Amino acid sequence: MPHWSIYGAGLVGSLLGAAGGASGACTRSGRAAHAEVRLPSGELRTWSPEVGQSGPLLIASRCHQTPWHELPPGPLLAAQNGLGQPIPVLVCFMAVDRDARGVIQVQGPPPRLVVGPVDSQWQPVMARWRSAGFAVEEVSDPAPAQWEKTILNATVGPLCLALHRTMAEVWAEPELRALVLAATRDGAAIAAAAGIAVPSGLAERAADFFARIGGHQPSICRDPGELPWIFNPLLSAARRHGLDVPALARIESLCHSVVAS
Repeated sequence: MPHWSIYGAGLVGSLLGAAGGASGACTRSGRAAHAEVRLPSGELRTWSPEVGQSGPLLIASRCHQTPWHELPPGPLLAAQNGLGQPIPVLVCFMAVDRDARGVIQVQGPPPRLVVGPVDSQWQPVMARWRSAGFAVEEVSDPAPAQWEKTILNATVGPLCLALHRTMAEVWAEPELRALVLAATRDGAAIAAAAGIAVPSGLAERAADFFARIGGHQPSICRDPGELPWIFNPLLSAARRHGLDVPALARIESLCHSVVAS
């Protein structure tokens, strides 16, 4: 197994690093990473990588905390929310939390990873992710998956931030659930206008995902700095194409008020 590394050993980075056998980790603090991880396959694994980077590097820090101009050369891949990253993105459809004992694990639907054409050095890593219980889809164009994930990230999570509710509480409220689905349809309309071929049935997939997510705490509640990478590209594209997206704009406005205060 070739060496590879993680930049940003948070929940997602630790899960993917442990599952894929990452040998190194770079953290902003410079401290060593250590995590107990429950893989989707059910295996409990301890991950204690060396400090530093060698081989392919997976960027698992948040977009606004990533030193884009200081990244090393070589095969890079970003496991991040949002749009606009200057390197290829591994789109992660999953919710990651810690249990009562601090073990990192997936909550809700089985995890799904979507990735476009990447350097061949990532192939052994993807094979290990598959063995660990991840569904890994290699596609010719990852943009539809990245837009779909961004649209999902622009709905329930921001409402949790704005209203101080859990995802389960947002989804259980009929008016909020209707707002989420309306915003999802707004996002699908933006993607279509921008020429992004998101598969039909996005609202139905969103409803299925959020109904199964339980009490997951979205990352946006821990760090609202992700918001511009999620909302700005979507709303800018809506303006360029002359689209009225009232539900999506409403959610963004609620979040803006909270962050501004």
